[in-house]
Amino acid sequence: MNGIKQISIFFLLITSTTLFGIYCSTKSDPAGPRVKASFDAELAKLRQIVEGELRPALAAKNEAALKKSFLHARSQYKQVEYYMEYFFPTTAVLINGAPIDEIELGENLVEQPTGFQVMEELIYEAPNAENRQLLANEINKMKLNLARVARYNAQYEITDEQIFDAMRLEVFRITSLGITGFDTPTALQSLPEAAAALNGIKGVLSLYGAEEGLSARIDIAISVLHQAPDFNALNRLDFITKHLQLISADIDQLRRKLQISPVSGSSAMSDDAIGLFQKDALDVKRFVGNHTEYPTEEKIALGKLLFNSKVLSNAGNRSCASCHHESRAFTDGLRTASGMDERDKSKSIALLRNTPTLLYAGFQRGFFYDLKAGSLEDQALDVVHHKQEMDGSLKDAASRINRDSVWTAAFRKAYGTAAAKADPWKIQHALATYIRSLAPFSSRVDQYMRGDQQQLNEEEKRGFNLFMGKAKCGSCHFAPLFNGTQSPMFAKSEAEVLGVPGRPDTAKAVIDKDQGRYSLSPYPQYRYAFKTTTLRNVARTAPYMHNGVYKSLEEVLDFYNRGGGAGIGMSLENQTLSAEPLNLSKKEMQQIIAFLKALDD
Repeated sequence: MNGIKQISIFFLLITSTTLFGIYCSTKSDPAGPRVKASFDAELAKLRQIVEGELRPALAAKNEAALKKSFLHARSQYKQVEYYMEYFFPTTAVLINGAPIDEIELGENLVEQPTGFQVMEELIYEAPNAENRQLLANEINKMKLNLARVARYNAQYEITDEQIFDAMRLEVFRITSLGITGFDTPTALQSLPEAAAALNGIKGVLSLYGAEEGLSARIDIAISVLHQAPDFNALNRLDFITKHLQLISADIDQLRRKLQISPVSGSSAMSDDAIGLFQKDALDVKRFVGNHTEYPTEEKIALGKLLFNSKVLSNAGNRSCASCHHESRAFTDGLRTASGMDERDKSKSIALLRNTPTLLYAGFQRGFFYDLKAGSLEDQALDVVHHKQEMDGSLKDAASRINRDSVWTAAFRKAYGTAAAKADPWKIQHALATYIRSLAPFSSRVDQYMRGDQQQLNEEEKRGFNLFMGKAKCGSCHFAPLFNGTQSPMFAKSEAEVLGVPGRPDTAKAVIDKDQGRYSLSPYPQYRYAFKTTTLRNVARTAPYMHNGVYKSLEEVLDFYNRGGGAGIGMSLENQTLSAEPLNLSKKEMQQIIAFLKALDD
């Protein structure tokens, strides 16, 4: 009997070891090296197109061949965009970054733009000796940057976890940027290039044994893009909800099936988010400095008390809520904010700028219209100490608070110990934590994107498609936040030069006197530049623009439709908004406004 038991145990051990070996063999046979080799091959094709097609077309002064080879190169780049953006983000900016100067304020450095988007502007404008020489320089830079990627990639070891994260973020990138005209504003090749990006993802998934259903789903999405007659014709709402979101879900399902863990990357997206519009897609913790600053319910409650209390102002006469009214989506309804006269605190004066909403403010990388603050904590510090706003002192406020038993109990509850007295930093942080909580993501647009197809009517749907397409609003107000913090990395908040007038006239328009970021950092590129604010709840935050010049959304749409400041007669060399008219009809503008109203929480 003992012999039989020993044999049974022996076979059990052999069976277990064999099964474990099979499991480990599956887990230890990652597709990463094959994906890396595939990228190398696709990168080699791109280098060949740049060197073997684009450069000869330029040398031959063959304009038709030049455009054809450029579009071929762009399409090939899109095939590997998922990999390039994830593993080489700094070089990706040099290859396909926005055609605007990059200014490093701390280093007093101005980086000239380079890459495909600069090439596009040069190729599609009337050829002359100067711009063709500039184009030749751009091709040389592209060659060097692609060679650098090839060298670096040879030294990289990549994981399956990273690859699935890269594909996930690429689907988000297509959703928010790829179908909006963001990186091809002149050639308007967004749709075929989005198809190329999806095709690149499909090729990677085949290396992981993706089932035919997923491949077929991607093929259908690609077909929809190719069948659209032109840039304006795509039903982007349907494309996102019926194709991109389902592709993302299927990729995530495959990841789980292969027992590949999510990875904590550099994006502000939650590690396991599979849709831009899901409730918890963005992780607010990624917008704070470190784990000690993570939000808690107790800190939020304390911050709300501080926000609505006049304890922060030395005169005890103003609070944050004095200018940010919850009933008005945390704005005040005034053209510009109301402040205090420094010589007579009992008198009110009009401040320089409009009061922006605080809703979704926590999902930004810069604060105030001129982006002078790098965090919400810094913003609180500035406002409390501003002589015309609250005329307070965080140090004095902390002293007042620490003499009050109700306040001290609230601080102990929020910060954990009996010794947790109020101090300037805790006050700043509690206020910032409360503001970070003001992001319900509960609009009818959100609900529609999550599957409730009854939430939007036909006018609102058409408005979304115009916003993300013909009107090009989505190329500056990035989904899902609809502000200037670009998806899917959410690493930087953008400012734009729109040419906002000082008065609402379209005849003899004059630029507003406020010079925006230039007043703090006098670079010519920053003159009249202001932060791109969120459009969520925009129907409740009138009047509009940094100076409150426009009373209605109709006036705002008319301004954009004409081409911004340049379109109403102003000459601004550094205007970043396209000066080309959008050619929107009155009906189309009303449809866009209907969509914007559906962004109310």
